[in-house]
Amino acid sequence: MQNNPIRIGTRESQLAVWQADLVKKLLEEKGQKAELVFIKSEGDIDLVTPLYAMGVQGVFTRSLDAALLNNKIDIAVHSMKDVPVQLPQGIAQAAVLQRASYKDILVMNGEKSIEPQLSNPFTIHHSPFTIGTSSIRRKAQWLNRYPNTVIENLRGNVNTRLQKVAESNWHGAIFAAAGLERIGVRPENSFDLDWMLPAPAQGAIMVVGRETDVEVMKACAPLNDVDTAISVKVERDF
Repeated sequence: MQNNPIRIGTRESQLAVWQADLVKKLLEEKGQKAELVFIKSEGDIDLVTPLYAMGVQGVFTRSLDAALLNNKIDIAVHSMKDVPVQLPQGIAQAAVLQRASYKDILVMNGEKSIEPQLSNPFTIHHSPFTIGTSSIRRKAQWLNRYPNTVIENLRGNVNTRLQKVAESNWHGAIFAAAGLERIGVRPENSFDLDWMLPAPAQGAIMVVGRETDVEVMKACAPLNDVDTAISVKVERDF
C-alpha cells in the first residue's frame, strides 16, 4: 500500500471530477488514501476551435500526461475514448473501470421533437435539421444517414454543451450517453442512436500512471474490470 495519498489528476469539468471522485472512492475502499489535483487541458481552455483542427488526439489528456511525467500527480483519470491508442513513453494503463453505456444519444432542443421524423424514409433524403457536434465520427455517420442536415460545431464540457443547445435554434445535438447519465443530467427529451457506431472505448474510464511507479500501479490494480479491459483493448487495437 502506498504510504502517501495518491494524487489523482483530473480536469475541472463536473464529469471529469465525478470520474476522479469515483477512483478516489474506490481506492479509499481498499484502504488507500487519495486526493484530487485539478489541471486544465487544452480542450477545456479553447472552446472555439473545432476538435479536428486541434489535432484531436490527446487534446484532453496532454496536460495531465505532462503533470504525471513531471511528478505533480501520481495517476490521471480519463474518459477512455479521449486517450490516444499510443500512450506517451513512461505512462502505462493502471486500470480500466467497469464500463457504462457505450451509446451515442440525440438530445433534442426543448419541445422540438424530431424523433418521429427520423424514422420516416422521406426524411432520410429531405432532412432539414440543424444538429450540434464537434465529432468528425458523429458528423460523418449522421450526414451519411441524413445528408441535408446542417452540422454546427459544439464544444465545451457536458453542462456547457447542454446549455448551448437549449439557447440555440438547433433541433438538437449528439452526446455520449455515459457522460450525461453519470452526473444525472440526461434530459428526458433524448434517445439512443442505436445505429451510430460509438468511439472505441466509449463509456469506459481509464486510470494511467507512471510505468516506474510500482507501488501506485499495484494500488490501482484492484480497480481493473477485466471484462471491460478486454473489450476496450479489442476495440482500440482494431
